[in-house]
Amino acid sequence: MPRLVDKIKLGKTNLYVSRISFGTIPFGGRGWRKDPAITPEEAALVLERAFRLGINYWDTAEGYGTHIHVREGLKRVKREEVVISTKTKAVSKEEAWQCIKNSLSELDTNYIDIYYMHYVNSIEEFRRRSGALEALLEAKDSGMIKYIGVSTHKAEVVKFLIEIPEIDVIMAKVNKIGHRTESPPEMMLEALQEAYNAGKGICIMKILAYGKLNIREALEWALSLPYVHSICIGMRTIQEVEENLRIYNELIEGLSD
Repeated sequence: MPRLVDKIKLGKTNLYVSRISFGTIPFGGRGWRKDPAITPEEAALVLERAFRLGINYWDTAEGYGTHIHVREGLKRVKREEVVISTKTKAVSKEEAWQCIKNSLSELDTNYIDIYYMHYVNSIEEFRRRSGALEALLEAKDSGMIKYIGVSTHKAEVVKFLIEIPEIDVIMAKVNKIGHRTESPPEMMLEALQEAYNAGKGICIMKILAYGKLNIREALEWALSLPYVHSICIGMRTIQEVEENLRIYNELIEGLSD
């Protein structure tokens, strides 16, 4: 039996997440590879296989068109054993509340583990979305969501969020070669390390640099970062999941030698 993906406590949250998280954007026919969409039923089998191999953190967003894929995947596992995150670009309180309700309905769950304010790329943008944050905080108080996050492509936003206690988790775009990143890798990594030291949960995305890097070199680099809790990788097929985790296990064994 293959080694299961390791799990780690996500910052100061009470969540334990897999070092590899499942990015669902390819299910919906989006992402840099431009693969066609697959059915929710097909996606459910892939998600279940990933879960059985230890990937308990599944990431989606209202704009990905994959809530229904995750919903089908949840039917094949125990809900409480999976960490689900989704994201909203809502600005106003009213808009954010509608997105929260829609997400809960589309995912067919009574709570979401992490709800991200999606694609916040300036401090001004974060402040402009104060109404959305207010809705997320109310939803957290009511138990509809467990933790609040921000996804961003900018190092200065990561540093700013260190001082925002309401934000529990940060998901940031970074890759080894800085391809199509809005902040140089060294600046982003410095900011992420500071945020990690402050107790934020840290997740990273786009490590493959839109296909410029292969999974082995990208994952080897990402796993070398001790201040990253989970690495989000978009996947689409069972074969892809198994191959990625074979490489993950080889790299983990090499790091432990």
